[in-house]
Amino acid sequence: MQNLPFRSLAGYLIRGTLGLALCCMLAVFVVQVGLMLQHQKAQFQHLVDEVAKTSAPLLSVSLWDIEPQAVQQQVGVIADRPEVGYVLLMVGTGQQFEAGDVQLRKEPGSLRIPIPAPQGGKVIGELLLWANPQFVVNEVRRTALSVLVGYGLFTLLICALISYMLRRELQRPLQHLAQFARELTPQTLVRPLVLDRPPRNHSDEIDLVAHGFSKLQNGLREHIHNLDQMVAERTQQLQALAEANHQLSITDALTGCFNRRHLEERLHRELERARRYGRPFSVICMDLDHFKQINDRFGHACGDTVLCVTADRLRGVSRSQVDWVVRLGGEEFLIVLPETDETAARHTAERLRHLLESEPVRFDGQSIPMTASFGVAQIRPEEDGSALILRADALLYQAKAAGRNRVFPSQ
Repeated sequence: MQNLPFRSLAGYLIRGTLGLALCCMLAVFVVQVGLMLQHQKAQFQHLVDEVAKTSAPLLSVSLWDIEPQAVQQQVGVIADRPEVGYVLLMVGTGQQFEAGDVQLRKEPGSLRIPIPAPQGGKVIGELLLWANPQFVVNEVRRTALSVLVGYGLFTLLICALISYMLRRELQRPLQHLAQFARELTPQTLVRPLVLDRPPRNHSDEIDLVAHGFSKLQNGLREHIHNLDQMVAERTQQLQALAEANHQLSITDALTGCFNRRHLEERLHRELERARRYGRPFSVICMDLDHFKQINDRFGHACGDTVLCVTADRLRGVSRSQVDWVVRLGGEEFLIVLPETDETAARHTAERLRHLLESEPVRFDGQSIPMTASFGVAQIRPEEDGSALILRADALLYQAKAAGRNRVFPSQ
């Protein structure tokens, strides 16, 4: 949105109302002046008619009796009327009688009244009347002033009432809305909108806007809550997937035993803990005897079954949450025995050897005999994990060389 200058809507409406009221007052003033001018014109015509009815007969008698002083007096009486500015009486004999402002004689717009003879008949004179412009101006000014004062006070009162209503019903609520929108941030997104409005038994557009804000905030609050739940669920799912992927990455797919990667990651930590607390630590290297013959005679599916059964038996003999089994490759396995010395490890290997020998594997209705050779080694000072496994592996091959199905070193 462009950075446009701010203009208060309520202030604009108040100023617009005041300007419109002033324009209306000016229009009323102009109309009133026009009507006043028409009224003055009609009033002057009425005056002329009145002079024609009352003064013309008197002037006719005075002219007929040749009484100049009386004629001049009557002309002066007519000129003394405030509406009349100048009076001129022209007699048929060429005499003229006048009164009032002589300068108005040069102005057009006079009204003529014929003066007939007393017994009727021909016209013996003509009376000309000019309106008094100052009287008209004074009347218009007086009327205009009364209009301006009266209508102005009325306009101001109406504008004050409208301004009060606009400020209370529009400006203050809009200012609250604008302030609320201006201060809206992600942290205050669910803060309720409160309008400082007097209690009423109806609603208007501003109430609808405020209600819309409330609905939007409630929707956002619910949406945010749902998002939090969805994020938590997705986080748990991702953690579970990550754990599953980790387990897949460190587990042998066929037997479910740990693989060499896990051995490399974990063996060093186990040895460090054993050395730190001075505890014994042993491993058993085991290899199935004549496993190739099982594959050649019964097939690879049978060989896979033998490997899985062997892994299950190894885990069954091992201590839960303490010992762990690694498939080194092919038919060779490693049993890691923390907190175990060489003697205890040899006993464990002997139990495993006896278990494998005494319980053949069943596959496709056939009994598959199985034996294994074992090499047992306990960690020595300054010996690392690789050296320990190599030593156990060497003992394993000594067991095979000695005839298989045995544990080295023997008891």
